[in-house]
Amino acid sequence: PAVAPVAAAPKAGATVQPAPAPSPTQVNALQDRLSQINQDAAVSAGNAARAEALLTAFAARRAIEGGRPLGYISDQLQQRFGASQPQAVATIVAAAQAPITREMLGAELNALEAVLTTGRAEEDLWTRIQREASELFVLRREGAPSPTPSSSFRRASIYVEAGNVAQAMALVREMPGAAAASGWLARAQQYDATRKALDTI
Repeated sequence: PAVAPVAAAPKAGATVQPAPAPSPTQVNALQDRLSQINQDAAVSAGNAARAEALLTAFAARRAIEGGRPLGYISDQLQQRFGASQPQAVATIVAAAQAPITREMLGAELNALEAVLTTGRAEEDLWTRIQREASELFVLRREGAPSPTPSSSFRRASIYVEAGNVAQAMALVREMPGAAAASGWLARAQQYDATRKALDTI
């Protein structure tokens, strides 16, 4: 194989020619390339931050829906959303300290059925028969929901099971025994506010 010639060392006293300066076109191209690299890095960092924020929000929702404490997620919520959504973060953190689940609301609502539909804590057999007989025939517009308390209670229960607590609260407020459900309404309101806060973040 051929041996590449070795460049002769410069003689003593000889001057070394400096490398030619880059042309303005090369400088501009290099600056454009650096700007593109910086922009790509900023976009990647932004995407990573959004992904972490989304994971934090999902983790908070799962903990709240399961009635579990937030733990380290509380610090992540403050870090990711504390500056932009302080009210929503405060609502979520407070809700985790006294969790209210959809199952709890459904069970409490079922326990209030008698007092909600009649306005009395207890009713004897004859009163119950009279009430149910009075609800056998009810005049209403075609397609309109039944206005009887029993029908309203059944719809409210369905709304709670579906997670539409706001509609369930509206029905409960119109029932004869709504005054006895003030505690349930307060907890349902807190549940609804927490879900709205989770949707906000």
